[in-house]
Amino acid sequence: MTSGLVSPAVTPPSLSYSGLNTTELFVTYGFNSSQNRTFFANDSDAYNSTNSTAGPEGPVRPRLPFEKWQEIIIACIFSIIILGTVVGNSLVCISVAIVKRLRSPSNLLIVSLAVADLFVGMLVMPLASVYELNGAWVLGPIVCDMWTTTDVLLCTSSILNLCAISVDRYFVITRPFQYAIKRTPRRMGLMILIVWSLSAVVSIPPVFGWKSPHVPYKCQISEDIGYQIYATLCAFYLPLSVMILIYFKIWRVSSKIAKAEAKTQIGSFEKGAEFLNRPSHDSGDSNILANGCVRDGNGNAEEESALEILPKRTEPDRMRRRFTIKSLLPRNKLNNSKETKATKTLGIIMGCFTLCWLPFFILVLVNTLCGPVLCPVPDQLNAIFLWLGYVNSFLNPIIYARFNREFRTPFKEILLFRCRGINTRMRSESYAEQYGPMASHRDSLRPPTDTIVKYNSQGHTVVALRNGSANGSRHSESKI
Repeated sequence: MTSGLVSPAVTPPSLSYSGLNTTELFVTYGFNSSQNRTFFANDSDAYNSTNSTAGPEGPVRPRLPFEKWQEIIIACIFSIIILGTVVGNSLVCISVAIVKRLRSPSNLLIVSLAVADLFVGMLVMPLASVYELNGAWVLGPIVCDMWTTTDVLLCTSSILNLCAISVDRYFVITRPFQYAIKRTPRRMGLMILIVWSLSAVVSIPPVFGWKSPHVPYKCQISEDIGYQIYATLCAFYLPLSVMILIYFKIWRVSSKIAKAEAKTQIGSFEKGAEFLNRPSHDSGDSNILANGCVRDGNGNAEEESALEILPKRTEPDRMRRRFTIKSLLPRNKLNNSKETKATKTLGIIMGCFTLCWLPFFILVLVNTLCGPVLCPVPDQLNAIFLWLGYVNSFLNPIIYARFNREFRTPFKEILLFRCRGINTRMRSESYAEQYGPMASHRDSLRPPTDTIVKYNSQGHTVVALRNGSANGSRHSESKI
């Protein structure tokens, strides 16, 4: 978000004007009370109100605020941030576009956030880096107005998208069944429209006159006290307060759910052991148990479809053989694990957002209420805090890649130019994550050596269990 704090705070002194059609304007003025800087602008009409004299030696390249080696290092840092922001957020958008699993309504908010951050890297950061390296704005007031409006629009949209994501996560955790019905692409699109509309309401007022007069060689958002307070409250402090309150509630609810699940797990294992180890009252050499169902403390059913082949327990210490065809991880538990990971990712994103933007907005508020005379702040500190806020757009896709497997794998495949077949690989990886590696899963589904599985013409499965007979003369058959 552009601020006049970044540029030199010293206004060029009045000089005698000697020409009416000057095409190049040279100004020399003090910077930080320790050095002189020379700038030129090709648009003299923008500064007709300022008197000037042309230098006797002709056009001179502006003297930069940094040494050459400092300029190279700073330019490299800016380039890395800009390139990383553009590439990272492009990967988010491309991943959602080509991976079917990522085309969920909730990820539309993530795409909206990525689009805002992408345009911050494409439209805002390049001009901000040039402005910072040159030390003066030489593109005129019209481009300045366009740039500052775009800056405020995109940065505000990025912040409000994070707020919308936290609201969405809150309803997913606290009202999973009611909200799942309402969580449609249309409703997510409406939420995104509200986010961008509010961002426009914050950024557009200076275009219609709610701004301070232009200062030569400076480009900044309106320094009008009313607008500064309005913009900082709407663009940062109110969304931050909402996010902190919502995430605190999410944390409380998640903690309660985790404790309830821990108790439910113990109860489920005890009930399951009692169910599987109950004595048989049926005749024959084997018992078959199928389709067990256990309910947790919240009343949610955890289905475990299983085929149990149990020899009749004629002796208390006889070993039991079991062939189980089921998912070892209940789907409800898996979904809770995904929600926990998503909540953790959201918490990390919110933490980075606060650390990145809070120093800048505190500085803006102090400068607005206190003023540069009573509360002088070094220009270098202002620039660091501004770019720290921009870095937030660089960090968001890195956080997704690090803490969210659903995004990490597509990122890797896209960077390696292996987009073909990416959906198949994603399904295989998801299967392995839920049920274990393919080989071990096949081994777990392989029946015991003394079990025969056959299929008859009626489509029924006939399971035959041999009781220690090498030639298979003694066996029992059960039809399912």
